Amino acid sequence: MCYFFYLICCYLQHRHASNQEQIFIKAVLAEFRRLGLEEATFQQIYQQHIGLCRLEGLQPPTISETMLVCTRLGACRLLLVESSKNDLHLRVRLNVSQDDVMYALKED
Repeated sequence: MCYFFYLICCYLQHRHASNQEQIFIKAVLAEFRRLGLEEATFQQIYQQHIGLCRLEGLQPPTISETMLVCTRLGACRLLLVESSKNDLHLRVRLNVSQDDVMYALKED
């Protein structure tokens, strides 16, 4: 698990993760906190993502652009994404602990 944590830190800290990917991960954490769960739908996370973009003075991406971000994070195994007939209802979970992700984001 230590090696996987190292990979998370490297990915998030060393600019391998785009700004939108980092914001999406922050949105995931924020939505989990809001719900009190460790799983949320893409639609719920997308709303958080839009809010975070606005707070940072960034133009919010479209749903399609955000779905690509989610897919990339799933492909590198930071997220677990369950498929759904409707993309808005995709179930999203972290594949690592929230504490590890928060630590990696703080180091940025």
